[in-house]
Amino acid sequence: MRYLFISLCCVSLLSCSTIPDQAYHKVVCATEDSCAKTELDANIKPVTNMVIVNGVSVFREDQVEKKQGDTIANTSFNLLYLEYAESGQKFEGTRQLDVIKRAIATSNKPVYLVIYVNSWNNNASSDQPSPDLVSFPYLLARRNFQNPEMTVIGVYIGWNGKKHQNALANILSVQNRAKVADTIGKKGEVRSDIISLVSNVQKSPHLGYTLIIGKSFGGRLLSRAFIDDLAQAKSVKDWPLGSRSLLVTLNSAIGADAFDKIYQNMPGPELNSGLTLQRPFWINLTSKDDWVTGKAFPKARLIGQKLSDLAKKRTIGHYMPYVSHSITIENGDSPYKNPECFSSYDSHGIEEKDGQLTPTPNVRSTEPWFKIPLQDPNYNEKNRRNDKENVTTNFCDETRYVYENRNAIAADVRYYTTVLRPLYHRPESKLGYMWNFHTDQSVIGYRPEEAKVIKNSGKHNAYVQTILGRMADDMLFTAPEK
Repeated sequence: MRYLFISLCCVSLLSCSTIPDQAYHKVVCATEDSCAKTELDANIKPVTNMVIVNGVSVFREDQVEKKQGDTIANTSFNLLYLEYAESGQKFEGTRQLDVIKRAIATSNKPVYLVIYVNSWNNNASSDQPSPDLVSFPYLLARRNFQNPEMTVIGVYIGWNGKKHQNALANILSVQNRAKVADTIGKKGEVRSDIISLVSNVQKSPHLGYTLIIGKSFGGRLLSRAFIDDLAQAKSVKDWPLGSRSLLVTLNSAIGADAFDKIYQNMPGPELNSGLTLQRPFWINLTSKDDWVTGKAFPKARLIGQKLSDLAKKRTIGHYMPYVSHSITIENGDSPYKNPECFSSYDSHGIEEKDGQLTPTPNVRSTEPWFKIPLQDPNYNEKNRRNDKENVTTNFCDETRYVYENRNAIAADVRYYTTVLRPLYHRPESKLGYMWNFHTDQSVIGYRPEEAKVIKNSGKHNAYVQTILGRMADDMLFTAPEK
């Protein structure tokens, strides 16, 4: 208690270092209420200083140390901002929102809208850019590189996730920042604004898609905003973000309690609707390597920081009864003994070598990586324990998907195998409109050469990793239902 009291005194002395709740990217127009189209256009300036090295790693042009044989590809995308006060209201009225809508409307190609909500200890300041703001262009460059036929528009949703300049004061403000994230998500304008932007993308002449990402407290904010919509969804018609969007929460710092209603009766297509679930509306991914949500979150109460709603002390991604899948990435040449659990290869797509079955690298799967093998209703956990040798062909403990990064130069990064272990065979669980992935740093992490320039080791803070982005693309471009 004595140490806690001393810490609280230090916080009081450091109160003058509080970071003001403010906008960092003002839209200047002749009149306060509205902007002319030319004024909006002046705020839409493509970012062209990010490059892809050898089809894999992203850098700013001034960060590249080109070696002999390297291939450098240029990228282009828009980076715009949407900032919210702690009360949940937009700082700039509709001006920032109008700029984004103008960028969508004037695109001469299909739009790929990428929305990112900053996390705890981050904000939208460009003068002292936080890790989230530094990393976002890396994600956008990758999306443009992988989808050159689309106009990539990035929207950084900024809020005051960092309250103090002092590190100790910030640690002791975590509960306060969690409450601010809750307020913005539940009572603010962010939900209606995101829905409005998604609608603009879907109604644009060239159509398009929207990827919505929130990490840590950004994931908490998005969860508060859309969890009630998820609970009430009986089909994609009930989902306010529509069929051409995907909501992704990463290392989300929100207690599993918040999802009790969802997991008591997982929303999904009604049995008599004739609809078949192809992929969810919302995926949550949490890395087992993430000590912040795995270890620090449950112990926050010890310093008076209550972060979960009720009795559960674990985050949604570390509460195993609510986890639906385990997923990791392995090298594409790793052997596998169950060819029926590959995602749909041609008959010549798997070869036997030295007694092991291995995918041949020149054959691409016709199914998405998240294709789930059907479960045999007569094959339960008891059968599995007592009769391990007699496994039915309709049940797979894991599936494999070979991804060919056709743009990669180095052979050792060209092919990846996704190992997807479905945990939904528990009789009390079912797959529905939200999937909860337990994963690791192979999916949520930076490439080592990028970590050096971003100055971030990943784990809790990474979200721009190559494979994660491509996996999100695959899921986003697949309709939720058919």
